[in-house]
Amino acid sequence: MNLKRTKFGIFILIAAFWTFIFSQPVQAADTYDISRYQVNVDVQPDGGAQVEQKTVFDIQDDIHGVYINQNLQTNVGQPKKLVNPQVAVNGHPFSQSESGTEGTYSLTDAQQNYRFKLYQTAQDGNQLAVTLKYQLQNLIINYRDTAELNWKVIGDAWDSDLQNVQVVIQLPTTFKKADLKSWTHGNLDGQQVVEPDKGRVTIKLANNPANQFVESHIIFPTAVTAANPNRIDQSRRAAIIKQEARLAQQANQERKAQKRRYWLLSIGAVVLAPGMFLLILRKIRKTLPVMTYTGQAPEHVYDLPDKNGPAVVRQLLALPITETAGTESLSATILDLVARKNLTIDVQEPKKELFHKKTPQFSLTLVNRNQLSHSEKKLVSWLFDVIGDGQHVSLFEIEKYPKRHSAKLFNQHYHGWQTAVATEASRSGWLREHIAELMTSLNYWLIGLGALFLILIFGALIGLVAWWTLIPMGIVFILTVWRRFNLQLWTQLGYEKRGEWQGFKQMLKDISTLDMANVPDVLLWDRYLSYATAFGIADKVVKALKIRLTPEQLQTMPLGYYYYYGYTGGLNIGQSFTTALNSSVGSAVSAANPTSVSGGSGGFSGGSSGGFGGGSGGGTF
Repeated sequence: MNLKRTKFGIFILIAAFWTFIFSQPVQAADTYDISRYQVNVDVQPDGGAQVEQKTVFDIQDDIHGVYINQNLQTNVGQPKKLVNPQVAVNGHPFSQSESGTEGTYSLTDAQQNYRFKLYQTAQDGNQLAVTLKYQLQNLIINYRDTAELNWKVIGDAWDSDLQNVQVVIQLPTTFKKADLKSWTHGNLDGQQVVEPDKGRVTIKLANNPANQFVESHIIFPTAVTAANPNRIDQSRRAAIIKQEARLAQQANQERKAQKRRYWLLSIGAVVLAPGMFLLILRKIRKTLPVMTYTGQAPEHVYDLPDKNGPAVVRQLLALPITETAGTESLSATILDLVARKNLTIDVQEPKKELFHKKTPQFSLTLVNRNQLSHSEKKLVSWLFDVIGDGQHVSLFEIEKYPKRHSAKLFNQHYHGWQTAVATEASRSGWLREHIAELMTSLNYWLIGLGALFLILIFGALIGLVAWWTLIPMGIVFILTVWRRFNLQLWTQLGYEKRGEWQGFKQMLKDISTLDMANVPDVLLWDRYLSYATAFGIADKVVKALKIRLTPEQLQTMPLGYYYYYGYTGGLNIGQSFTTALNSSVGSAVSAANPTSVSGGSGGFSGGSSGGFGGGSGGGTF
């Protein structure tokens, strides 16, 4: 598997993940949640019903009130009518008024689409328990051979999920089992309980998704609603049972398909996880055959182990964490060039003022371009030929270059220097062949595994896969992370040099406790300070040198003057130069880079049996 193919595979996985996310229904409501929704329907002998609807709004923003739509449109039988409404919020009755006054409601009727608008202000965190009672006329239709209730009790115009849903339909009498048949249409996760001996049908859902209706379809003997004026002179019972048998069969097939899909995806995810890890191991073993290293570096090394500059050494020692050369490496490189007498630091001492503390102003002067590495040539050309005048450059000029001249050109040379450092690190002889490609490939694998893990979490939340599918994928992700950071990166030379540089770094850390007889000539310490800067321990080393070396010894160092000046005069120019350089380059970089069944009574099924009231819903305003 080459790198290009791996990247393409990861892209497909991530694209599939986001497609899956955004293909889910969008929840438009963001000012409220519905934490409880209950409807009690008490059917009367005249075919009407007393309806009580309780809706609990959990408010998530400042609102002026809530509204509830009750759609009663029908093209079968006599028109449905809503009469004698009563409204209460948190137990307090509301009066009907068109004034929009707090504690009132308005009611409009547009072609049997009733809209209740309740004026009740609320803030984030409030809860409004709305109770709506009314009499519903002509709910039941009496045919020749059966009475029928066919109603979308919950319409499809709710823009928020409804939690803890319960619908209770109470008929006027009890029944024999064969006389009461009931079907419910909507979300297949719902539950229907039919109790003929109590004349009751109960519908329950833990969650009804937004814009999903719940439809109740019930038939029973016409004698139960003998006084019903809403009649149609035709036989209907056999057609209803046939229709519901077809819908039930479709629902059962969908449930079987969902279950089959659930197990196939779950098992597939479990099989996929170890399969992917085996591919990863195969890639690693093919690229990096197992190697046995020999030799052991001493605890302390007192000489520079090789000619690699501080930026390259820092980048190599950071592995297996991939690091891009930054301002610390840049500062360390400049200090190293000063120590090697390619550059000099010029300081304009601040004028003393009575109430203000001034900082020194620094500039760099190019002495020569002898014996520079590729990355050092890039750096010198960038600072002096692009930003400076070819011979001098001030830190102020570096800091202001992106804003006053060209951020694009600044970035081009900065990234060019970073790339040159990375190239030198890869050509140092420390690293095994193809290691950079392998590490990049593993990074993409980790991104892909992370995306798959998120997909499985989302799939488990919506019941698409089992929760236990997360275990193998999680284990594979952890093992891949472990393998990524425990690769045998080094050649034998790299293993030896890395150990020596770590011993050198440890020597710098422990300098205050070491016997100075083992420490090299004092003239080398100016270079050591540049590496200490790259390692982030310069302050500690300077402090130790001031204690262990004499002022005369410090002054013999090309950088020693600055540190000695700070030691005797109270202003540490050497350290303040590094701080100022980091600040100037950091500010410049920042400026250059701004900124998803049977025919009998049945359970839930999909589709619709043609019930009225599909546009019912509600929300806030």
